Amino acid sequence: MESNLLFVDTCAFFAFIDKSDNNHKTVSEIFRNRTEKLVTSNYILDELITLLRVRNLPLEKFKDFVDALWDNEVCNLLRINEEDDLESWELMKKYSDQKFSFTDCSSFIIMKRYGIQKVCTFDKHFHIAGFEVINL
Repeated sequence: MESNLLFVDTCAFFAFIDKSDNNHKTVSEIFRNRTEKLVTSNYILDELITLLRVRNLPLEKFKDFVDALWDNEVCNLLRINEEDDLESWELMKKYSDQKFSFTDCSSFIIMKRYGIQKVCTFDKHFHIAGFEVINL
């Protein structure tokens, strides 16, 4: 397991893509100045594409960035597998008092699998789950 990894959550990618987002400058600086390798999951990519569409951003505005994510050019794309799905569901049930999404839980599981402690996010759930949140 490599400890020099920074997991990137959906909200950070969204802020990077949408220049009008209040966190755009912060995320841009994080992406530019961090020495860790950036990683994310296929579930984060799914959630990002859905969020971009729901927020009515034109496909033209983000398609090149998403293509670069698919091609592992922006960061390394980690795949959630069936075992991760089952562990995520068990984690969600275990912490039913929290409002963790299934994607959050799958992120926690894959981060634990790869020994990732740091995450670029504005989602408080990662902090609650015990991860170090990077937000400058």
